[in-house]
Amino acid sequence: MFKIWRKLNKTKVAIICLLVFMEAALFLILPSMAADVLNSSSIQGDTGTVYRIGGIMLLANLLTIVLAITSTRMSAKESQGLGNRLRKEIFAKVMAFSKKDISKFGTSTLMTRTTNDIMQIQLVTMLTLRLIILSPIIMLVSAFFAYQREPQLAWVFAITLPLIVLGIVILFKFANPLFRSIQKKTDRLNKVFREGLSGTRVIRAFNTTEYEENRFDEVNNDFRQTAIRAFTLLALILPIMFMTIGVSNVLIFMNGAQLISVGQMETGNLIAFVQYAVQVLMSIMQVSMLMFFLPRAEVSAERVNAVLAQEVSISDPDQAQSLKDKALSVQFNDVCFGFEGADRYAVEDISFSAQPGQTVAIIGGTGAGKSTIANLVTRLYDASKGSVEINGVDVREAKQADLRALIGYAPQKGILFSGTIRSNMRYGNPQASDEEIWHALEVAQADFVNELADGLDARVEQGGNNFSGGQKQRLSIARAIVSQPDIYIFDDSFSALDFQTDAKLRAALKPETQTAITFIIAQRVNTVVDADQILVLEEGKIVGLGSHEELKANNQIYQDIIDSQMRGEDI
Repeated sequence: MFKIWRKLNKTKVAIICLLVFMEAALFLILPSMAADVLNSSSIQGDTGTVYRIGGIMLLANLLTIVLAITSTRMSAKESQGLGNRLRKEIFAKVMAFSKKDISKFGTSTLMTRTTNDIMQIQLVTMLTLRLIILSPIIMLVSAFFAYQREPQLAWVFAITLPLIVLGIVILFKFANPLFRSIQKKTDRLNKVFREGLSGTRVIRAFNTTEYEENRFDEVNNDFRQTAIRAFTLLALILPIMFMTIGVSNVLIFMNGAQLISVGQMETGNLIAFVQYAVQVLMSIMQVSMLMFFLPRAEVSAERVNAVLAQEVSISDPDQAQSLKDKALSVQFNDVCFGFEGADRYAVEDISFSAQPGQTVAIIGGTGAGKSTIANLVTRLYDASKGSVEINGVDVREAKQADLRALIGYAPQKGILFSGTIRSNMRYGNPQASDEEIWHALEVAQADFVNELADGLDARVEQGGNNFSGGQKQRLSIARAIVSQPDIYIFDDSFSALDFQTDAKLRAALKPETQTAITFIIAQRVNTVVDADQILVLEEGKIVGLGSHEELKANNQIYQDIIDSQMRGEDI
């Protein structure tokens, strides 16, 4: 937590501490002043003193309220500001993560750390800013003033304080592990819920709704039972505190009444002692409540710090080379790449080059390494061996922003963002005009946009869920075209298109890519027949390189792919 709290504004924290200190000082003098009023009125009958002290008490109460409101508001703003900064830092960090970095945490836990964990940190920060000074001061000074007023009753604290401390320690011992486990079970709950939400169609298609409901009920009930146990223990603090306060008041009044009856104590002093005793016990309760929330926040802080401290595996070099004003080219030099913990490379000994105006197609079976090559071009992965060069510069020696500014990317799963069609089309080129957007949509064969009542202002739901798979792919392709890149990467982004639309789209693309390098990753032969060179991959290795006609005549694996898809028909 201290590492997180270093991000607080030190000046504002100092002001909050000063306000809380002044609030505590005013709060502490009120019982003594009340005692003086009672003593003056009951013994001396001095109404003037009563009015004077009563007026001072009223002003002190009003000032205490103002200080409390001001410090509470400042504490709330500072704790919320801390949460705001942490969320920004985590989001920026995650955006810089490679796929490898993200896989170390998992999507569901990153979401939990950005929301639930930071909320826990905000809550404890708010409580700490208010109570870390207020409660100890009130507790210690109240105990001192109580003893100063009536040392004959101070023995009550020797009975009640050890009891309440013992009870809190016992509760803390059992509740702390439960609160720690709640965080992990929150991750698990979010993970199962997210899987069910994203896999709704598959769940319904396989008629496994009941199975998924039972699966969710299992983790949900596990979370509920743990939370019930943890918060039941937490809820026991109040009954213990009230019971202790009640017992202490009974002991104080019983003994105080005897002292008053023999003239050894004034009535006002008894009332002041009771108020100070309540303040001592309530301060202990506040500190104990903070101590219960603190372990959960500590776990949250560890999880947030783990994300912020994670070294980004792919970063910009200190002295980056420029990719501008150089001849466009893409070259793979004996590139190998393997996932962490894998037995073999995902792609191995990949060597080829591409020049402006050329289309490079990559074809192969599932798991052959096609998308891995695309990810190496965009530097979502770094080569384990060899080098990937863009414009003659190793991509590891260039800034990632400069590299990706050259690339227009269309993934297999057409990922769209909530907003409008226009906002999605401008994602890669914020300055794109409506004419450029309509042209890109025409090239991408996204004619359905013309039929939408709102046209470019048509609403796009989260993930583009209000469009079909083929429509999302065409919008994704149009978005890549709008950015007018030097390098196009179509990562199996024609897979949801019918053969006729596929052929029309590729024909319309040719004029758009005459000066660019185009990568087409596909599993269908029809999609790659017009490519200048085709890479045939099998188990991560190039087993064929050439044009369609060359591979058709000389490459057995390519011939097998044709036969399996076309059943011996000519293409």
